[in-house]
Amino acid sequence: MIETGRALSALDYQKILLRRLALRGRVTALFETIDLLLIPVHPFPPVTLAMIQTLGEQPDLIAKLQRYTCPFDMTGHPTITLPGGASTDGLPIAFQLVAAHLGEATLVRAGAAFQRATSWHRRHPSLTSRRQH
Repeated sequence: MIETGRALSALDYQKILLRRLALRGRVTALFETIDLLLIPVHPFPPVTLAMIQTLGEQPDLIAKLQRYTCPFDMTGHPTITLPGGASTDGLPIAFQLVAAHLGEATLVRAGAAFQRATSWHRRHPSLTSRRQH
């Protein structure tokens, strides 16, 4: 990734910055009509330790892992990630809430309300019965 960035021309970098600002503007406009956005963290069950150990060899997997989180890293909108389910292997599945700029207090209140109404944050996968992948 670093080498890819170093290979960019100043003009290409400026184009990226302009696209980032445009995205930020569109997301900011969205928050004029909503309080929070609920989206997945990633569209599949949690990755295994074996998959994590080979991430450097799997650029497609890296892209999939960042699909729902990277846009808000780029726009600077605050997010909070909460457990909201479990995979068939019993691993936690998370979702994220996104708020308007400076909307951290809204995120914390929404997260606390969700945790008061559910018990997902109290559930933990079994470490002894889990098979290694």
